[in-house]
Amino acid sequence: MTEIDLVKLGLDPWLPPYFLFGLALVGIGLLALYVRLGGKAPLTRFGLVLVAFIGLSGPSQVREERVALTDIVAVLVDRSESMSLSDRVTGAEAALRALKAKLGQVENLEVRVTYFDGGGAGTALAAGLDQAFADIPPDRVAGAIVISDGRFIDGEDAARPFPVHQVLVGAPQERDRWIDLRSAPRQAPIGEIAKVIVRVEDRDDSVPLTVRVGTDTPQTLTVPTGEDIVIEVPIVQRGLVPIAIETPGVSGEVSTANNGLALSITGVRDRLRVMLVTGQPYAGSRAWRNLLKSDPSVDLVQFTILRPPEKQDFTPTEELSLIPFPTRELFLEKIDSFDLVVFDRFSRLSVLPDAYLDSVAQWVEGGGAFLMLAGPSEGLDEGVQSTPLGRILPVQSRGEPIETAFRPALTERGRTHPVSASLAEQSDSWGKWLRVQPSTATGDILLQGAGEPLLVLGQVGRGRVAAVMSDQAWLWRRGYDGGGPFDELFRRTAHWLMKEADLEADRLVLRSQPGRLLMERQSGADPGPAQVNVSGQIFPVPLLPTETGVWRGETQMAKPGLVYVQSGDKSAFIVAGIGNPNEARLLSADPSALSGPQAKQGGGSVTWVGKAGTDPLPEIMRLGSRQKAGTEGLSLRRAGATSVTATSRDAILPPWAYAMILASLALLAWWREGRLVVSSRKS
Repeated sequence: MTEIDLVKLGLDPWLPPYFLFGLALVGIGLLALYVRLGGKAPLTRFGLVLVAFIGLSGPSQVREERVALTDIVAVLVDRSESMSLSDRVTGAEAALRALKAKLGQVENLEVRVTYFDGGGAGTALAAGLDQAFADIPPDRVAGAIVISDGRFIDGEDAARPFPVHQVLVGAPQERDRWIDLRSAPRQAPIGEIAKVIVRVEDRDDSVPLTVRVGTDTPQTLTVPTGEDIVIEVPIVQRGLVPIAIETPGVSGEVSTANNGLALSITGVRDRLRVMLVTGQPYAGSRAWRNLLKSDPSVDLVQFTILRPPEKQDFTPTEELSLIPFPTRELFLEKIDSFDLVVFDRFSRLSVLPDAYLDSVAQWVEGGGAFLMLAGPSEGLDEGVQSTPLGRILPVQSRGEPIETAFRPALTERGRTHPVSASLAEQSDSWGKWLRVQPSTATGDILLQGAGEPLLVLGQVGRGRVAAVMSDQAWLWRRGYDGGGPFDELFRRTAHWLMKEADLEADRLVLRSQPGRLLMERQSGADPGPAQVNVSGQIFPVPLLPTETGVWRGETQMAKPGLVYVQSGDKSAFIVAGIGNPNEARLLSADPSALSGPQAKQGGGSVTWVGKAGTDPLPEIMRLGSRQKAGTEGLSLRRAGATSVTATSRDAILPPWAYAMILASLALLAWWREGRLVVSSRKS
């Protein structure tokens, strides 16, 4: 280290500064009064005041021994996912070793290495620079050197008042064919055509593009590059519509990780249409009607059977309805327009002929949703199960209702099923019901009470069915005995019936992490190993059970890309092996991140070192504090910071010297004043 001696003037006052300045003001005031009264030696008097002030200020000579500090250059190494996807991590480490060796030959220079990675929107260089210089004093900064692929989202924000150089791992004019998703709707109404717009970027004029929608046969098209391609996807049913789009890799391509993309569109109805058929009114009718009407997106049609046609009573004809209920239109002609049909305490009467009920059963088997709320008629074989709808029910009633107080409880299946799993922690505080219809269940029992099934879910054909085997659920909504989750449980049941994706009890979910593919299968039984298809190569991956009833598995991805997975009757696809899709958007090295006018203010350069990171580095140049870095070579500024190692302080004059000067000035003032007085008397 270089030692430097620095001498400067210091003050060591005898009195507090405020008191010292007060005395100075008093002295100046007295001097002004002296002059006003005709004093004969003002300059001598002023010298007297000045010397007294200087003496009390304690002027001293301060000597500092300083040591020159090393300048610091920060080397930032990009460890974002785009580096690993393009196999540049090894090249970056090779470039780092060569750069450290070169910087190590420069005198008075310290090298600090920082690794930084990408965030949610991509690699942020500005954040990396802030991290690297967080503990470096500004007066010691020589510059920054970034080893990366140049793919940053904030090149302009990375401008600094010192040189920022790029060492690019890669080569100019690298080839990367990639698919850019321009736009895609997250939801689309059933019956309409959703439009997905993509663009393929490549140096070829046209490329093949394979599109797969759900389990349909893939279609391969030849599309132009650099232009928006519109892919039309028909939305024919509720729920997720998975879409996979892929283009093959080419020779010399940086990576095939961005040659495919996977997305999904949720099929929805603008308005959900629900038909509620209520038997003889009872206390719970309003609870179910209010539950369905509480959702603003639901159009509710309610059909209440007040009296059957064959009933003979004394009601005057003029008080009967003059407008017949359109049963034929609802149950035969327009049944397909509904999303859910609910039968609440239905009794088999001649109001609805079997032909109408058979139409509802066929609609459910073709993909509809049906909810049965059992009433006393089920125990007398006069309810839903005695009609053609009986063949779609997941339960079979047996005997008359059991009249007893009981507390509903979740079954083991109910604690893991998406419809009811979130309610498990509250189940100990649920209120009691007072009646249950004994039955034998063939579906998933989520709720039970008094040893009997209460809430049973099932599937028939392409449709879904649920049965509530009690007409006492409304007690929860009224708060009886503490109440219970009436709205939440049965709203989720209704949405499960209408195939909401988040409530699927049997589904295959794929997740991507860097270098890995994660699989999650929700199933009530062992689904067996999943079959993973990577570039036409199929291999099994075991799925292991968890405590929550979910089966999980994972596999390593040697190369990221579009992957197809089959588990039982469920299939899905995903671009696997990638944690952040933004990092894989474009993988060719880019020198333009710091090319803007603002980013160039601090100076900097771009050096290509090849994919292996072994190309030669330019020479290191040192700049003066006022010199600006150029575009050639790795220019680093000389900061010139120093640190004080020792100080000494010596008074300029001893106190007795000030006393002698003051005494001399006082005698001089006395002599001059006396002489001037004598002269004035003689004259």
